[in-house]
Amino acid sequence: MYKKIGIRSFRNISELNINFGQNLNIFIGANGQGKTNILEALYLISTGSSFRYADNENLIQHGKSESTLKATLIHGDLDFELKVNILKSKKTFHLQDKKVFSTEVSKKFPVVIFSPESLSAIKDGADQRRQLIDEALISFGARNLELISEFKKCLKMRNKVLKDLQDECLDKNQTLAILESIEPQFIKLSLALTLQRIQALKAITPDLNNAMQNITKFDPSSKNVDISVEYVASGQNLIELDAENILNLIKKRLFELKSAEMASGVSLVGPHKHDIKLLYNQNDSRFYCSQGQQRALILSFKMAQIVYHRRAYGAYPVLMLDDVLSELDPEKRRALISFLSEIETQIFITTTDLGLPENFMAQGLSGTCSVFSISGGKVND
Repeated sequence: MYKKIGIRSFRNISELNINFGQNLNIFIGANGQGKTNILEALYLISTGSSFRYADNENLIQHGKSESTLKATLIHGDLDFELKVNILKSKKTFHLQDKKVFSTEVSKKFPVVIFSPESLSAIKDGADQRRQLIDEALISFGARNLELISEFKKCLKMRNKVLKDLQDECLDKNQTLAILESIEPQFIKLSLALTLQRIQALKAITPDLNNAMQNITKFDPSSKNVDISVEYVASGQNLIELDAENILNLIKKRLFELKSAEMASGVSLVGPHKHDIKLLYNQNDSRFYCSQGQQRALILSFKMAQIVYHRRAYGAYPVLMLDDVLSELDPEKRRALISFLSEIETQIFITTTDLGLPENFMAQGLSGTCSVFSISGGKVND
């Protein structure tokens, strides 16, 4: 759990220090006042990245050259001091005054984020659905964060070679030679990330169905709905394929699309092109489901992620909800609050709803509730 945080020159926050409660922490205020920025700082200090796809320059307050985040977090019976320095060119992490990689931090302090962006993952592009499963992977184990990072670096290198061919910095023979030298590592990482995604999807599917039943229990039309998952690459569902078959598929597609990649200047094969389909009674939820049903599916996915983490590691991750409750209809909102009341972890929520704390307590959320009024990047007295 987070004990406290100090924020300097981050987004619209000049200087802010907050001590948190052990259970429910609610940030209340009008839009654009800094509530999500606080949540983003908490998320970044644990995971090393933003959940809003921001580069470093956008994280630093306008007119400043750097930003600093400092936090005290509790793991077991011990306090840990964390510090993140954000420059335009890089981020540096210190744990107990020792420089570390962000992956070392995320091993100790897993986080699950609910955001409006995640709620729209089904109807938006495949990149949002890939982000959904990769966030789950990271919360399941820090090694997965390293794997995702390694794949992205290899992909970036491969794309640069293809772009250099487009820009005539390399000729065709030079490009083929470099691609051939990169290919074994690219295939290895592509296979590993694909297998990890499939394993995670298969592991949480039972919890996903249970969560969907809970979140729609007040909706008679959604009773006994069956949720299944497909992992799609090159138009084929890989969810039941073994490693050898997936490896052969990756190699085959790389061979088939080599000319197209060289013509387009980008990599067309790999996990960055895969998609996840959530099936609602065997129908693709992108086209079959209403917006409310799509949101219930994503909410159920996140709930399943939390339950799976608890079963696998013996503890719940810290939960963050960024203005999610306002996006839900009353029945789904009631079901989510009921779910949150049953889990023992620290929860952070942003909202514009002044009545939300009473709403939570009325529905039996145990423990203390700490409420912070936010305006202009500051906590009001």
